[in-house]
Amino acid sequence: VGKSMYQAVHIPTTVSRTCDGGTTSRWSAMQIGMSFIGAYKMCAGEAAVADLAFAAKHAGVIQMADILPARRARGPNEPGGIKFGHFADMIQGDRKYPNDPVKATLEVVGAGAMLFDQIWLGSYMSGGVGFTQYATAAYTDNILDDYC
Repeated sequence: VGKSMYQAVHIPTTVSRTCDGGTTSRWSAMQIGMSFIGAYKMCAGEAAVADLAFAAKHAGVIQMADILPARRARGPNEPGGIKFGHFADMIQGDRKYPNDPVKATLEVVGAGAMLFDQIWLGSYMSGGVGFTQYATAAYTDNILDDYC
């Protein structure tokens, strides 16, 4: 578009769910390198280095999460920095259940518990062992269905 070049990062769901934003950025850099090599029919390591360095230096990245305090941050754009309002927009519970605000809110709360507690706190902050075991029943049981 004009003088800009955009890239959609195609990354396996497992990688983006279990790793932080830094991993996604590195995956993107790998895709940029491979796209240059494929587009210009180059062998890896040719004169593309200057083009890749320029593209990486001037790349504009759309981030969905805010930066965390330095003592908690692992990489840019990690799940802990996602604002709750943005997360609610991503889940779109109010679109699916426009006449039932309780059900719409429970959709967001359930997804938030999965992302922020199980994945982010469990995997990043505590190593993924032990910390999340206390809450397993809440996420694997249909206890909230009794109230909807």
